[in-house]
Amino acid sequence: MKKMLKLTWFSLKNRSAIVIMVFLISVMGVIAGTKLPMEFLPSIDNPMVTITTLADGMDSESMTDTITAPMEQELRKVKNVDSVTSVSGQGISKIDLMFDADTDMKEAAAEVERVTNSFPLPEGVRKPFVIQLNTSMIPIMDVTVNKDGEFTTEDYKLIEEEVIPKLEGVEGISDVALYGKATREITLKLDQAKMLEKKVAAPQVMAAFQGKDISLPAGNVTLEDKTNSLRVIGEMNDLNEWKELVIAPGVMLKDVAVLDEVNSLESITHVDGKEAMYLSITKEASANAVQISSDFKEKMKGINKQYGNQFNLTVFYATADSVYDSVMSMAKEVALGALFASIVILLFLRHFKSTIIAVVSIPLSIFLTLFLLQQTGITLNVLTLGGLAVAVGRLVDDSIVVIENIFRRLQTGERSQELIVDSVKEVAKAITSSTITTIAVFLPIGLVDGVIGVLFMPFALTVVYSLLASLIVALTVVPLMSYGMLKNVKPHTPKPPVRYLKILSWSLNHKFIVCLLSFLLFAGSIGLYMALPAGTIASADESIVQLKMEYPEDTSFEDVKEGAFKLEKEMMDQDEVAMSYSQIGTSSEMAQWGQAQSNNIVSVVAKLKKGTDQAAFTDKMLALEKEYAPAVITGGAPDFMGGSGAAVALNITAESQSDLAPMAEKLVQELKDVKGLENVESNAEDLKNEWVLKVDQKKAAAAGLTPADIAQQVRGLTGKNPVGQISLDGVKLPVMMSYDLSDVSDREDLLSLPVMSMVKGPVALKDVADITLEPAKAQIFRKDGKEYLQVTANITDKDVKKVNLEVATLIKKLEKPDGVKVSLGGAGEEMNSQFGDLFATMAAAIGIVYLIMVITFGQARAPFAILFSLPLAAVGAILALVISRIPLDISSMIGALMLIGVVVTNAIVLLDRVQQQKEKGLPLREAILEAGATRLRPIIMTAVATVCAMLPLLFGEANGSLISKSLAIVVIGGLTVSTLLTLVVVPVIYEMLMNFRNVFRRKKKKAVTEAA
Repeated sequence: MKKMLKLTWFSLKNRSAIVIMVFLISVMGVIAGTKLPMEFLPSIDNPMVTITTLADGMDSESMTDTITAPMEQELRKVKNVDSVTSVSGQGISKIDLMFDADTDMKEAAAEVERVTNSFPLPEGVRKPFVIQLNTSMIPIMDVTVNKDGEFTTEDYKLIEEEVIPKLEGVEGISDVALYGKATREITLKLDQAKMLEKKVAAPQVMAAFQGKDISLPAGNVTLEDKTNSLRVIGEMNDLNEWKELVIAPGVMLKDVAVLDEVNSLESITHVDGKEAMYLSITKEASANAVQISSDFKEKMKGINKQYGNQFNLTVFYATADSVYDSVMSMAKEVALGALFASIVILLFLRHFKSTIIAVVSIPLSIFLTLFLLQQTGITLNVLTLGGLAVAVGRLVDDSIVVIENIFRRLQTGERSQELIVDSVKEVAKAITSSTITTIAVFLPIGLVDGVIGVLFMPFALTVVYSLLASLIVALTVVPLMSYGMLKNVKPHTPKPPVRYLKILSWSLNHKFIVCLLSFLLFAGSIGLYMALPAGTIASADESIVQLKMEYPEDTSFEDVKEGAFKLEKEMMDQDEVAMSYSQIGTSSEMAQWGQAQSNNIVSVVAKLKKGTDQAAFTDKMLALEKEYAPAVITGGAPDFMGGSGAAVALNITAESQSDLAPMAEKLVQELKDVKGLENVESNAEDLKNEWVLKVDQKKAAAAGLTPADIAQQVRGLTGKNPVGQISLDGVKLPVMMSYDLSDVSDREDLLSLPVMSMVKGPVALKDVADITLEPAKAQIFRKDGKEYLQVTANITDKDVKKVNLEVATLIKKLEKPDGVKVSLGGAGEEMNSQFGDLFATMAAAIGIVYLIMVITFGQARAPFAILFSLPLAAVGAILALVISRIPLDISSMIGALMLIGVVVTNAIVLLDRVQQQKEKGLPLREAILEAGATRLRPIIMTAVATVCAMLPLLFGEANGSLISKSLAIVVIGGLTVSTLLTLVVVPVIYEMLMNFRNVFRRKKKKAVTEAA
């Protein structure tokens, strides 16, 4: 502690230097505050890589056999892969690789990309998209591109070549991605009847396209004494030329087909019920989201002015708005907290100058914290500001203890530098050890695996920086200001707190009763904890509602569109909706970001007007589900990880695949009886009908055909196939060949279609094959190479813990065949994992706190007595949650972690004074009573100041913040009850421990005497 006192002596001897340092810190803090980038969340790597592969026309089993399963085998060889899960659907394969938490994800993503690039893909399958997501890649803005009427080729060209480059030129923008763009292509639609009439087959049409539009090197040639390369060019740049292309003697292309240029859409995007595109804007890591948003909107105004006659850009959603609101809301709570703490100090000290001295630690500590945040590359987000909000009450604690002791000594002694230093000396050990223990509580946060550990690290660092700053201010600036401002303190002998001393004396004389009551309170709080509701992190934004409408897999695309547009119109008709956005199907751009969905799924997003009740609106939209049967509508508010509400997911694995479906069906029936669950379903039910064309091998052989020949030709009949390229306006466009199947409506029509035989010519399908309708899996789920089924349900109850406990109990009691395993996933698994990590963190924090106190006090007994303030804090925290009916969540657990460091402060201040009085020769009981009388006021002051500083956080409107009301209620309840009980229980425990030691010493001394 002598080194700490040197700081005090230095500040008193070098007053000008301290004043200059205070000025510099203030200036640096203000500059840092203006330069710190604002964003909603810090940059966090997701330890997962997603590989999405698209293949038109392939069913789920074909996707699994030819793409997913073989690719999984290769990807398992990538370093640090923890698990491999996949889902294969109609034309979509999605593989998720989970990596160890300490993996370098950039390197992992690069290795995965190398593997996928070298993977041999079947013909017609697009190159896989590899994506490793980071929170900095979350779009900061979605901008819609609207137009009256359809977009033209000229529009697409302007948007891609002029608009996007201008927007990407805004400082801080990383990428501007265009979604919903149509692909320009040439369609070649064959007329089956005319082809039969002209006796022309598809291979002849395909052959006619080969070698017509080329540019090929033809070696070197010496002409006119000069040697140059030779190139052969054959161009056909007019569609009319192609239409007159001869494909057989006397037959031109236009005689059997329609050739046309079209804009083809992979997926359908609507904004406010009209066809639209949208731009997704991402920023560079650690760039200022608010500033970028402002600059972007200015740039957008200019673009709208320039191109307003053709199309218009509109901001659908900007995270900068919620970032700014959240940051300003949290900043307001910091300021209000500081104001409330100041009022508390003034009421207790009743001395204006002393209040000013104590309160100065708040702005100085904040300024120094902002400077340190900038130097360590941490942004200004809801977590860093949340750290300041919860620490602001604690920032004045050290200063309160110092100024209260100086003020008390000045009332009974003459003002001098020696008195100031001696006053600081009396409390220096207590405030230093209490501050270090509070800081130490946050050290184990770095040990928490996964997103929570990374997410709360900026919060922890902010608290650490601010508390260290407050300690330095308390040991330097406060003594200096006290010496300079408290010159004429009126002599005053403080009255002893008689009532408190009577309670303390009675408690010390009735230790058993006090200990028994404390134990009963703690045991009762544990019982209450077990009954506490628990939930997940709240919604990230209350202005957005996400809905998903899912039709059965065999629903036609036209029916899906009809339902989507109906729901979209229904949503737009609601008074609460400002804008709406809908998406059907998957585009290449979506797959590039791992956002693949089948064509039977519709995503609808509503942007709500300010003041709308998000939950009520969601319920109203979900209640419409019966009008859209057989579609299922789910959704709600988006959470921090991009989902829409808590869900239960049960994964079923079995040694025998035949056991999976019956087990899934049984689970679904059982879960439907669990209260708080809705939309219970399994992917075993997710079947679609599939037409199976069974080839008669003998008849096919007689016709000179093999099953492979038939499959290839049928694929050509029913799908689109690339047959070449045509150059138009200097751009090579793909030619996609398909048949006009408008007359094919039933089984017989399909079987009447011909396939070409080299032996017999056109042969009807019914002559070589038959067709049947059979059930098939719409999606195939795999984990670590084995197929599994999944039963899912949405949790409607706010108490996620209660629902998960019911589900877990149900799983245990459920009779399962040998080899069948059912594991809990979804929100339940995530919550259990997070709570488990945080409980382990708390245990480590308690150990660290005890170790620091043992080092500080030089013994184990006093620190052991101080630890008894922790269960007393648990009593208050749990009681506060029960009374407020706020569910237990991650935020409240962080509050409990912080409470470990905060509540021991009062006990340290109290017992440190006891130790000092004992060293002066006072008996144990007298030392305890004197310390209680002397330290009562600073302990009550610091506790009330911290509680009052938390009140704005409790009653504030920081919606969707991770640092929320539950954290405030835990700290307020825990600190209030702990402070009241600590003033009684900790002295009782301390005296008991010291008496036990004295008894042991006396027995040992007696034994030594008798032996002598």
